Amino acid sequence: MPISKPRRAIIQDFLKEKQIHASEWHCCDTTFTSITEIAIHVNQHHQADIDTRETKKREEKQEKENNLYLLKQRRGKKGSSDPIATECQCQLEDSKVILFYRYALVEDPVKFALDHQSYCANMTGKVRIAGEGINATLAGSNQDMDAYLNWLTTTQPFQDDALNDLRQPINLRLDEPSTARYKFFKPSQGCTHVFSELSIKLVDEICPLGQTTVVLDKLQKPDHGHGKLSPSDFHAILSKRHQDDFILLDTRNYYESKIGHFEGAIQPPIRKFSQFPDYVERNKDAMRGKTILTYCTGGIRCEKATAFMRQALPDEEIFMLDGGIHNYMEWWKHKDIESEDPVWQGKNYVFDARQSLGLQEDSIVSQCQMCQQPWDKYKKCGSAGCHLLVLCCDACCASDQPVYCCDDCRHGQQNGLCACERERRHREMQQLQV
Repeated sequence: MPISKPRRAIIQDFLKEKQIHASEWHCCDTTFTSITEIAIHVNQHHQADIDTRETKKREEKQEKENNLYLLKQRRGKKGSSDPIATECQCQLEDSKVILFYRYALVEDPVKFALDHQSYCANMTGKVRIAGEGINATLAGSNQDMDAYLNWLTTTQPFQDDALNDLRQPINLRLDEPSTARYKFFKPSQGCTHVFSELSIKLVDEICPLGQTTVVLDKLQKPDHGHGKLSPSDFHAILSKRHQDDFILLDTRNYYESKIGHFEGAIQPPIRKFSQFPDYVERNKDAMRGKTILTYCTGGIRCEKATAFMRQALPDEEIFMLDGGIHNYMEWWKHKDIESEDPVWQGKNYVFDARQSLGLQEDSIVSQCQMCQQPWDKYKKCGSAGCHLLVLCCDACCASDQPVYCCDDCRHGQQNGLCACERERRHREMQQLQV
């Protein structure tokens, strides 16, 4: 009976363990001088050992497949979506929320994800892990957060000399913005209730652009890093926007940019990041000959957006705001300049129950879609299967009554796409005007 390939590999490993020289093997107090002799010996006296090893290998393989299946399952029930409001009585000074990403080779994504399940067991949030890196936003107690960061910064994906400062085991504090950990992990005030659960998933991309040409090697090239602007440099350029000829492009989704954006930004009406390349391709002619500045929430989308745009528009200068809106807002809070106004307007949308963060609570750039009064708090469309976000003020929408994004949803007549989504897709197909 022929030996299976996995069993043959196990036998070969067994023989290597017994080999003491190029042509000598030692087993059961006997020295063998040919591969044939040791092979016969193993076949006659060690079948039980080989069977045990084969069973263990098979169990390990099955366990890995089970883990892989669980780590790739969708996070919630089909048709569900994240909460956009929460009420709790937590002492916020006892906990925090972090937001970070890292594009780096992850040699064993499954193990990295399983380790996260252990180290993040008391936290809530979302962790996405792929061969290209990690993307995470987590909420937890100060103690759990510090223990997690002390572990994370020693793992393989963080073994880079440029990250030595991150490995200093200091506590992450909201009042110490100058530390390396603060700048990298972008902490903000919040508790575990801003997320409904802990979700750790294995994915193909930590930020799904859907472009196979935008790979890790390109994101790690020096010229890509040189295209990153500090918040102060970004602010200086935008402060002179009426003098200089450039395009400012928001790479986020339409519902994010609707409640907050940089002054003068073009806001593509896209619903998910994977639609961004099509938007660029349709509007390349309008972008040619321009310097292009991009921004997103924390920088992760701009990393891929600028890499893709450099392929689509190789002759143009393309830059991104390093660390995204979050870093700009942090820089503005702690800057020395007092005489200027921020070029950021409104709120920064965040993907948790806090919904948004702002420099000023009264800075509102969006309107209630019913009465057109200033408003920036979203509610979810009450139609089953439609999770579009609706800007509806408390005066127009009773708290105990469902809100609908359009009459199609109100009357249950979506037929696949409701009027709001059809309008968005129509706007998405329109050409950019600059």
